[in-house]
Amino acid sequence: MKVKLAIIFLLVVLTGFSAAVAQVLVPTAAKGMWIWMIWNVEGGDLTTIINRLKNSGVTWVVIKIGDSDSYYNRPGKSLYNWAANYGGMENVVKIFHQNGIKLFGFQYVYGEPHWNVGVTEADVANMILDIPGLDGLLVDAEIEFDTLQNRSVIAASYMDSIRAHHLQSFVGLTSWARVSVHSTFPWVAFLKRADVNMPQTYWAARRLTPQQEVNRMQSEFGYWYPIWAVATPIVPIGQGGPFDYGNPIYPGDISSFCNVAQGYHYQGVSLWAYHVMTSDTWNEYAAVSWTPSYVEQESSPVPYGYGLLQNYPNPFSVRGGSVYGGSPTTTIEFSIRSQAKVSLRVYDMLGQEVATLVDRELSPGFYKSQFDGSNLPSGVYLIRLIAGNYSESRRMVLIR
Repeated sequence: MKVKLAIIFLLVVLTGFSAAVAQVLVPTAAKGMWIWMIWNVEGGDLTTIINRLKNSGVTWVVIKIGDSDSYYNRPGKSLYNWAANYGGMENVVKIFHQNGIKLFGFQYVYGEPHWNVGVTEADVANMILDIPGLDGLLVDAEIEFDTLQNRSVIAASYMDSIRAHHLQSFVGLTSWARVSVHSTFPWVAFLKRADVNMPQTYWAARRLTPQQEVNRMQSEFGYWYPIWAVATPIVPIGQGGPFDYGNPIYPGDISSFCNVAQGYHYQGVSLWAYHVMTSDTWNEYAAVSWTPSYVEQESSPVPYGYGLLQNYPNPFSVRGGSVYGGSPTTTIEFSIRSQAKVSLRVYDMLGQEVATLVDRELSPGFYKSQFDGSNLPSGVYLIRLIAGNYSESRRMVLIR
């Protein structure tokens, strides 16, 4: 059995550029589970699986949707056949939502021709995100990208295709937990385009305790994020065996792993389950309690790097009672690693400036600003952050 840990990124925001409390900004802020081959768990019976999840307090689930045998849109393959029992993947998503559980898809990205069925890796990602109601996509890009020629270009092209077709969708990267031994991986190409980074931490396979693994991972990313100049939230997913090597998982290990996670103020432990889930496993996971999602903090931590987060809500709208909040106002958050002259401006798609939100010297920290689009027409607008030599842009959509 494999266990995965999701770390909540605590972002200290400044309202009017004054200290406030930490907030959780990622959608996986709760107890979650990572189910690899869902058709093998509990005999593939969705009713039993969902009852187990609800009894364990799980509110979000990740399932493999794009990887060899599990590509959901290939008739005759395992996931396709399993989902067909429930009316297809769209209905599977509805069933999860009806039970109060978010559902995210997972895709292993090879970075090279793989499917041999007339579709590219980006095509697969976009087809996954086309599933009505799906809450987002987690991208697992690994060893192939260490050796590919033009790997940064390939990674950027893949992610840009997703953003072009699904501008508002949640897309996360499940990266290596070890940066130093994967220095050729196109880290920045992925992280600049992802909403969140969810490193995979194989603590049992490495013969390490959960605490040793988390310490090592924190050290790696704490060193590299300032160098990369990205501030993508880190939401690690820890996992233990069984593999053909490493430590076995014993009774009590799940509780221990969860306790270590909470000791670091991390939330959202997920179980990477094959067909080895037992009643004892479910019950042990269910017995772990979680602390509140919001944590008060006296002072602002120094961020890993410069970064501009996606505004929220996005799209935003003046439509009363709409899913977009019924307000022409949206929140823009960003981080500054060192003292710098900061500019935060909004442009229309013709390049005309429509608002200046920040234009002054700022100290290191996390900030937020409100943008009011009540006097602007519907459309796509560009947010641009400039801090010293660093710049980053994000798109936002206003609907009237």
